[in-house]
Formats: sequence, structure tokens, C-alpha cells
Amino acid sequence: MMQEFKFVLYAIKKNIQSSAELRTSFLMNVIGMTINNTAFILLWVFFVKSVGVIGGWTAADIVALQGFTALCFGIVFSFGAGLRKLPEQVTNGTFDRFMLSPKNILARVCTSSFGVSGLGDIVFGIVCLVIYGFLIHVNLLQVLLIIVLVVLSTMLFFAVAVACYSASFYFDDATFVVSGLFELFFTPSLFHGGAFQGAMRAFFMFVIPALLVGTIPVEIVKNLSMGKLSIVAIFTAFWFVLSIKIFNHAIRRYESSNLMTFGG
Repeated sequence: MMQEFKFVLYAIKKNIQSSAELRTSFLMNVIGMTINNTAFILLWVFFVKSVGVIGGWTAADIVALQGFTALCFGIVFSFGAGLRKLPEQVTNGTFDRFMLSPKNILARVCTSSFGVSGLGDIVFGIVCLVIYGFLIHVNLLQVLLIIVLVVLSTMLFFAVAVACYSASFYFDDATFVVSGLFELFFTPSLFHGGAFQGAMRAFFMFVIPALLVGTIPVEIVKNLSMGKLSIVAIFTAFWFVLSIKIFNHAIRRYESSNLMTFGG
């Protein structure tokens, strides 16, 4: 386990160094994604200002929601950007190189690429959570809760992403299938908690855990709800174990494409 962890850190370090060689492009990607996210959150804030508080959710809560979601997305798809290339790798047969690697296959897949734009999401997410902290005047307990929830939410986000992208092994061309599965999880996580009530709220908590990434963490910090914190922790552990099992089972279906090309 320790050797695999060291490998992951080494791979991430090399990926960052490689991406940072083109400094202008590197910085523009980061800044561009940050600006894009800022425009998105402004739309939500003005929406709340126009229609008023919905289900107890204020503009400050939406800032926190976008902070949690952007931070999870950025961490997973910057340092683990190789996961997003899995459908293409399975289809064209380049997944063979991971099967032959002595390292953990999932770790090798995830760290095979680095997403520079994801750093913009990370910066944006951190800024949003800091702003939220100032807006609600967080105490020490709330600060600790935010840190713990960022870790749990990121682990949950990664686990569900792994489960979605494992579908790459079950279809000939899984790009659209995988994209649809992931969006089914990710899109609801961008909407504030007031948008989901009753059965829909239960569905997006316990069946598709989209609300556990951002909505429930915001409610935990706001209301100091230890009960909801336990729910997030339990489902994070459940999905993490489940996603590993799904991935390991899925790769057994892989058959090398053994592609041969001829050129003059």
C-alpha cells in the first residue's frame, strides 16, 4: 500500500512538472477555468437575489456548494485525469499497457494524465469556501468540518467517477454511455438543496449520491449536523469499496484490441 501511495505521488509530481513546462498555456488554463466557474456562480447568486431564499438556501450557501463541488471535481480530474480517458483507451486498445504494469492498475490509469484546467477548479473551490467562511463567520468546529467534508466528498466523488467510467469495459464505444452516467451523478450536485425535496432528495442521496458531494456538506457546516456527517462518512466508505470491486470486475471483461496498422 505504501509503495502504491509513493508511486501515485511520484506520478503526480512528474505530471505537474511536464504540464508546467509550457507556463503560459498552464496559467491560461488555470485562469480560464477559474473565470468560467466564477461566471457560473454569479448566475446562481443573481438568481437567488431575484427569487429569494429557496428551501432555506441563501446566496452564501450556494457559494459554499459550488466551492465543495468545484474542489472535488478539480482534485479528482486534475491529479486523476487519466480516468476520463478510459473509454478511449479501452476502445483503441491502449489499455494494454496498464494490464502489463506491475503497479496498481487503477492508480496507474488515474495518474496516466494530468488535467491542468482542474487546478482552476481547485483554486475556485478554495476561494469559494474561504469567502463562505467569512460570510457566515465560521467558528473552529465549522472550519474542521469543512476540512473533513472536503476529504470525504472528494473520496466519494472519486469513487462514483470510477464506478461510472468502469462502464467503458461493457460497451464497444462507451464514450456517450460513460458521459451520460457521470452527468446523471454530477449535474444534480450543482443544484442547491432547495431544488430537491421528498422522494427526489432521497433518490439523489441514497441511490445516486449527488447531494452528498456538496449539498449535504453545506447543511452539515451550517447546522452542525453530526447525523448527516455520519451519513456522508458511511456512504463514502460504501461507495469507495464498491467502486474498487466494480472496476476490478470490469477489467476482467477487457480483451486486447491488438490493433495493427500499416503505413507507407
